[in-house]
Amino acid sequence: MEKTKFKKLLFDIACSAVACDGHIDEREIRELQYIDKSTTYFKDIDMSKTLSRFVNNFTSNPKEITNNIIRELNESLLKPIEELLVLEIVLRLVYADTKIDEREKQYIQSIRACLSLDDTMITQRFGVIDFLIQYDENIAVSEKKSKRNSKSIDMTSLENMYVNFSENKN
Repeated sequence: MEKTKFKKLLFDIACSAVACDGHIDEREIRELQYIDKSTTYFKDIDMSKTLSRFVNNFTSNPKEITNNIIRELNESLLKPIEELLVLEIVLRLVYADTKIDEREKQYIQSIRACLSLDDTMITQRFGVIDFLIQYDENIAVSEKKSKRNSKSIDMTSLENMYVNFSENKN
């Protein structure tokens, strides 16, 4: 995905993560500001102006804003590193106030359903987070994931291709 467009999407996802539980905690805002100051993730985005505008829009229509962000993420073809970054930012923000609300879990699950990362990669990066792992019985998430997988590379097939290639050379 083009860099500027990804940064805007990442910022919108981050803002939505801060507000998705219906309460904007000062610790979440501080964490967002810290991310802004200590990284280049949101470079070229006027944090205070954009965050203020986002909060005003989100307050008046939270469900529509969230659905639009999820739809945009679902339609985007992200690199695995970008997908990991999305999860990292969301997790940092929802855990900033030291508690995780059921609505925050649902938001993270909606984000997760749009990504093509497998559970192993997520677990290796973030540890075991029960609500982040896609169990087979979670039909709605699995259906969304299978749609996304049509856009991504099947890592097992790719690994097998290299194994078969090296075996054929010998």
